[in-house]
Amino acid sequence: MAVARRIAAGVVLGWVAVAAVALLAGGPLDDVRVTSGTSMLARGAESARVLDLLAKQDGRVVPALVIYERDGPLQAGDLKAARKDLRRFTAVPNVLGTASDPIPSADGRALQTTVLVSGKPGVLVSPVAEELRRIAAEGGPPGLVTYVSGAVGAAADYVDSFGHVDGTLLALSVGVVLLVLLAVYRSPVLWVIPMLAVVVAYICSAAAVYALARAGVMTLRAATPEIFTVLVFGVATDYALLLVARYRERLRVTADERAALKDALSGGIRTVVASALTVAGGVGCLVVADTNALRSIGAAAAAGIVITMVVMVTLLPALMLLGGRRAFWPSVPRPGEAARDGLWRGVAGFVGQRPRLSWAGSALLLTLLCLGLTTLDASGIPPSALFTMRTDSVAGYDALKRHYPASAPVVVLARQDRSAAVAEAARRSEGVVSVRPGPPARWRGIDVVLAAEPNTPEAQRLVEQLRASVRGVAGGAALIGGFTSELLDVKNAAVDDAYLVVPLILLVVGLILVVLLRSVVAPLLLMGTVVLSFAATLGLCSALFTQFLGYPVMDASFALYAFVFLIAFGIDYNIFLMARVREESMRLDTREATLHALRATGGVITAAGVVLAAAFFVLTVLPLVPIVQLGLLVAVGVVIDTVVVRSFLVPALAHHLGRVIWWPARATP
Repeated sequence: MAVARRIAAGVVLGWVAVAAVALLAGGPLDDVRVTSGTSMLARGAESARVLDLLAKQDGRVVPALVIYERDGPLQAGDLKAARKDLRRFTAVPNVLGTASDPIPSADGRALQTTVLVSGKPGVLVSPVAEELRRIAAEGGPPGLVTYVSGAVGAAADYVDSFGHVDGTLLALSVGVVLLVLLAVYRSPVLWVIPMLAVVVAYICSAAAVYALARAGVMTLRAATPEIFTVLVFGVATDYALLLVARYRERLRVTADERAALKDALSGGIRTVVASALTVAGGVGCLVVADTNALRSIGAAAAAGIVITMVVMVTLLPALMLLGGRRAFWPSVPRPGEAARDGLWRGVAGFVGQRPRLSWAGSALLLTLLCLGLTTLDASGIPPSALFTMRTDSVAGYDALKRHYPASAPVVVLARQDRSAAVAEAARRSEGVVSVRPGPPARWRGIDVVLAAEPNTPEAQRLVEQLRASVRGVAGGAALIGGFTSELLDVKNAAVDDAYLVVPLILLVVGLILVVLLRSVVAPLLLMGTVVLSFAATLGLCSALFTQFLGYPVMDASFALYAFVFLIAFGIDYNIFLMARVREESMRLDTREATLHALRATGGVITAAGVVLAAAFFVLTVLPLVPIVQLGLLVAVGVVIDTVVVRSFLVPALAHHLGRVIWWPARATP
């Protein structure tokens, strides 16, 4: 025993040293986040090709819309003040110039002008937007309100929304894990062991992803750092809860702490490894997507989960061995002591006595929740509804809608010899408000404005119509990009990615389950329950968003994100349960093994679900509607999965099928 403790102490010191080095060598993931250029687009998208051509030619130009608004009619000094601001704007670093003189609105209550900002790689739009806002706000006539909106304003607000909450997000993740551990263990000592392992797992995995991003092996985009944080904390805590629960269970059987740990790890580590490989394999399928943001999350999440698994199956057992039975004080488990599983004994009794009612009732409830899918609208979130808070760019969009016709900017690139024909075709296209050719160039830029709000079905329809018009006269000698086209391309890529990623995830996860459970029936059953759970969750949350929270639309990629996470985590908890059923079926009848596994794992799966749901709920502190929707949906989905699917539907189906569930493997007792 003394030798084992010395080895365990060496493992702990080794991981602490690794974590210390990781802290010194790493850095905040936000520092390696890419937020400019084609970071949110898909490989090969037409709008991405436009950005690449602009970068090679004259550099990308990003518009900033500066709006001046007054409650009443504009005064004589308002136009003079706006013109003065225009001259000052041109002196701001990375401002290339202005597009026009201030344009009064038809109602005489607003002015707008366009400032052209460099979009070359490495140019940060946030400082430019901040300086434009400072200039527009200071020294203006009393009562004249100013906003900086457009692509520059929205991009700056998007970037700033992440930068201000990363520390808060990390603190909340740690706090959530701590509170759940205290509630589950009710011990002033025991929580330290899993908490230390979870923190080391996060430090090491974050440092590894940081190093890979700095080396160019992977690229972090969009909300990848935030999703990575809550994912690692949630998954690491789940694995800690599972291993500690099995250790406590064995301590009630034997007085030998070392033997208890060995027995706990013999099945526990296999379950954790299988779970980690399943979740990593599921989210890792995102790396085949065309959308850059999806590939970013897939690569970072898969790497983080694998590293977390390695830490948890090495560091946590060493800490448990050093802590021993005393770490559970004041509820120290003793040999022969009965487990406190009254609630789950009752649930198992109900499932065993009424299996058909249990699975039929659960399936009916989930099917009813699927009716909410009729409210689902994944046409895309317009810029004016992107943030949960009142940002300057959103206020600017609202001011534009109050005083000007809806407009969606588009950039057309045409080869010089075809530019005149392309410009004429654009003028004839439906919904085009204005066409302004740029200076001659190999690929000549033509600024087009459409009569629609960006990222709305109408704007997307007009972009498609414009593309058809210019292709009719120029073929491949003309490309359409710009802010409005980029939003459309992101939506189309998300739909295409769904057709590729969804079957791949189901295949990968299904194969892992076949290998783990050595069965065909069980994996098919488990996959079916998880898909039903996902559909029910999406239906419930769609109704919740549209009817109560005021989020009438979602991004096209939203359902794909949700599917990936809920399928991965749903299978994760299926593995917790069914791996134990498989283990117990070596000595018990399958039906009795199912009930025993439900009693043994019900508490830990529920606790794990609470941790993961709370971790993703933390994402709601971000002021971005798509991230809030994702956090809420995963949180609700995990709760549905643990309370309904894992407690009633899956064990009831397993009990009902009995030995058939292991077909074609050899029947167990």
